[in-house]
Amino acid sequence: MRIATYNIWNHDTSWQKRIDAICQEVKRIDADLIALQEVRSYEKGSVAHDIAKATGYPYCVFHPYPDSPDEGLAFLSKVPFSSVEAIWEEDVEESNFCATRVTLTFGGQEWGITNVHLNWRSVSIRERQMATVRSWLHKGRQKSVEVLCGDFNDHPQSIIYHDISDAGWRDVTTFVAEEPRATLDVKHNPYLQSSHLEQSERYDWILIRSEWKDVEVQHIDVFGDMRTSRDVVPSDHYGVMVDFTVK
Repeated sequence: MRIATYNIWNHDTSWQKRIDAICQEVKRIDADLIALQEVRSYEKGSVAHDIAKATGYPYCVFHPYPDSPDEGLAFLSKVPFSSVEAIWEEDVEESNFCATRVTLTFGGQEWGITNVHLNWRSVSIRERQMATVRSWLHKGRQKSVEVLCGDFNDHPQSIIYHDISDAGWRDVTTFVAEEPRATLDVKHNPYLQSSHLEQSERYDWILIRSEWKDVEVQHIDVFGDMRTSRDVVPSDHYGVMVDFTVK
């Protein structure tokens, strides 16, 4: 099963060219499920539905933020969803409107996939958001295989990363020998040339937690890191994809 996460950058810069380029990348990587962040919405739908239609994904769910309905989080999938929900359907503070979740069945097991987009401005807000997400997931939501992915707006040396790891989540990059690649690339991504970042960082993660031993990580890669035939880099973030093998 190939799972991917991708912040598609809700920004007007080369918007239509970038959406075309995003569709090219989504088709190319051919993930079974992809979690999207910074998904633009409009009166009759969302960019996620447009991408799903253009790339042939039969299942699409989009949750606009209640406090900012022009943007939200989405999933595209080749596998039907068993359930969909957003963290703001719980009694949480508005500042914690940062996560959505789907469940599905694959390889004879139930999977839960949670999509997060944490606050980029404040470390303390990110820490509170992640604590709220962890509490939300602990309320009877655990499936045989749990995947946590998205744009965490922090680096793997952060408190958030270590807290998640201490809670039993394992970064998929630790399963393979290859050096993990940055997803915010200040050297090569043209949209980050004037960024506040001083060095390239890996802000987009995929983590897994499972007591079921028959799921293995086979391959990890970034995507969206090259100019497409539309002569644009699709987003200011690179996406991350991982291949899970179910024995």
